[in-house]
Amino acid sequence: MQWKSVSRMSVVTLVIIIACALMGVVVSTQAKNVPADVQKSLIALDKEWGEAGGDAAKLDKIIGDSVLAIGPKGEAQDKQQLIASNKAASTDVTNSTYTADEYKFDMPSSDVVVMTHRGTTKGMQNGKEVTESHRSLHVFQKQNGRWQVVANAQLPVAQ
Repeated sequence: MQWKSVSRMSVVTLVIIIACALMGVVVSTQAKNVPADVQKSLIALDKEWGEAGGDAAKLDKIIGDSVLAIGPKGEAQDKQQLIASNKAASTDVTNSTYTADEYKFDMPSSDVVVMTHRGTTKGMQNGKEVTESHRSLHVFQKQNGRWQVVANAQLPVAQ
């Protein structure tokens, strides 16, 4: 009698594991490849953001009104705080250049794209050369015909 109950329990457990695995496969196959033209547009938008420095007008167009963000020190940010953080990071930096690479994309729906990348800003601050590198995670959503950042997280990369 006990052998049958263990066997049934094992079968039920196995069925649950298989069902969970299949659900994971279904979920992962719903994410579509990101078309090359969308990748190109979002890379250009990301570079525009990196080169905007403290230009609030440019940042306002790139960042969605209800953005959820995590700053480089782990702080939660809304749109105004994210723009202020960008301004503060570019204060007193001259001759700056922004380079981004190692882009990766996922497209969970036709109007949402998740992007990760590495970004590096170099410039002069108080007469010294400065370099800042970070990893970013952006969630873009197409709103009113244009892509905007609706979620963002940035982590510094040790030099």
